[in-house]
Amino acid sequence: MTCAPPKILDWTPEHYIANRSTCNVILNNSNAVREIPSLNYAPLHYFRDRQLVRFRGMIQDMHNPEYYFQQYEVRNNQSSVQEIRCGMYTDFARCMPHEEILLDSEKNSSAERHTCFVISIPGLNEWVKEKYEKPCCASPHTVTTSKRSFEQNDHEAMDCSEPVCKKDKASSDMEDKEMDTTEHNENKQAIVSKEYILNFPIPINDGRACIVKIYEDAALKLNEIIEIIGFVSLDPLLSNYNMDETMTEAESNVHYPPASLVPRLHAIKLIRSSEGEIERAPEIVSKAKLIRSNLHLVLSQLLFGDHLAADYLICHLLSSIYMRRDYFCLGTYPLNLTHSSIGKHKVFAKDLYKFLTMFVEKSHMLEITLENLNDLALSPKKDYDCNRLTSGVFQLSDNTHLVIDETGLTTGQVSPAGRENYNTICDLINFQKVTYDFKFYKMEYETDIPVLILSEAKSFIPCQNQVVLKIDAESKDVYPHVIEIAEQYLKSENRLAEIRQYLKVIKKAKFELDEEIVQEVQSDFVKMRQTHKNVSIDHLHSLMILARLLSLSHGSNTLTREYWKMAVKMDVERLGRLPEKKEV
Repeated sequence: MTCAPPKILDWTPEHYIANRSTCNVILNNSNAVREIPSLNYAPLHYFRDRQLVRFRGMIQDMHNPEYYFQQYEVRNNQSSVQEIRCGMYTDFARCMPHEEILLDSEKNSSAERHTCFVISIPGLNEWVKEKYEKPCCASPHTVTTSKRSFEQNDHEAMDCSEPVCKKDKASSDMEDKEMDTTEHNENKQAIVSKEYILNFPIPINDGRACIVKIYEDAALKLNEIIEIIGFVSLDPLLSNYNMDETMTEAESNVHYPPASLVPRLHAIKLIRSSEGEIERAPEIVSKAKLIRSNLHLVLSQLLFGDHLAADYLICHLLSSIYMRRDYFCLGTYPLNLTHSSIGKHKVFAKDLYKFLTMFVEKSHMLEITLENLNDLALSPKKDYDCNRLTSGVFQLSDNTHLVIDETGLTTGQVSPAGRENYNTICDLINFQKVTYDFKFYKMEYETDIPVLILSEAKSFIPCQNQVVLKIDAESKDVYPHVIEIAEQYLKSENRLAEIRQYLKVIKKAKFELDEEIVQEVQSDFVKMRQTHKNVSIDHLHSLMILARLLSLSHGSNTLTREYWKMAVKMDVERLGRLPEKKEV
């Protein structure tokens, strides 16, 4: 009688290695993947060492590759029997107390595996976490393995694993080692804080980090969102394990943190965030006008009855880069909403942001005060003492909606660091790039981060698309009630879920420009320049993007005469609201 193959929850590294092809077929089934417990939200003590898990996060840093025994020969000292074992998907070469690894065996082979530091996705909103969260399929576990280590001549450290033993002496040794490890971890945490080790660019509630070890070339990039399926290492001795004695104490603290804080994850499959189709996409496109109407109604009320501002905000929410050409980022549409009567509604920015977090998957609100401008670290910087990339606020994944709140900005002295932060914000808005500081040189990283600026007067940050709010007196007086009514409206008839799907589907929709309308576009723009003398030729680029986004927002993948005229009318009204002698 043949034994049934183990369930996916019971896979071990040994089972995967022996049945790689069959296992990979199973992992291509999305339903099977959903059965694998997630590290993202369950406490670590619910997992056992070497358990198959998944983790969804952003690549925050890339570490140097490390060498390991891909295979090694072990001899049983009692029977003199020798066998070959695989060292993949584990941090230690494993052998029993009565065994030894033959370091000089010709059958041994080393290989290189890539390592990266992956953190919970910055700015991920709560409703998205709930969608991905899955109760852990296991009960709380405790790690009870111990190790004794030795080193290769080239400083590759390989440990022999000693399983739980019933002998009193072995149990005593194991307890002593675990006590030593606990003391070591406490000392390590006393040297550096938890926040320093986790290295999040912005605060993340219940955030987690993993050191991921990858055995195949996946051509990964910084700030990319990936889901890793692999075997987790939770051995308490991992923080004692140093592969390179030349490391400084600071570097060792960062690269070998306690597994109870930063588990290791040996990847057998990587899933990129771009993979897979969006559910109900055709249905959402067919209902685009209706869903847009519902979204427009909510936004116009949140913007004090301003329908024009609501139209602009919808286009902004749908914006993303579809092409880069020289210094132009085609598709981005930063927006500056001004004159929101802050004196009476000081929480307007936070109220609006609260609703935006209900609509988009990822977002972050950055309050720009004079103190923050001077003190915040917006750009990531290389820390050579620890040999790691120290994150900055702008180390965010693509399509993270950044809301800059300037309503608390006051006059004062801007420090050199503040001027550098100002330039960083300008580069993000105008060129969609963030400069990473590697001390001896600087490198520009491309981003795709929609930026919305909320300010009382025109933003101190150059932003071409300024919309002066036209506040309805009645809406202003009953604004707290408007907030309550908007929340109730979204909860009924599945409106909120459809708006979320609408923003995701439309943002990825393809768009084609009909050449027949190009001549009309040029003619209308000439007339606009004659009427508004401060409109530059660069304004045509912004107007074309507006027309594109407006068409898409109504479910049209081509620019028709109707939507072009609508875009021109919107922009003429927007320009008419601007204060005199202000540049566009």
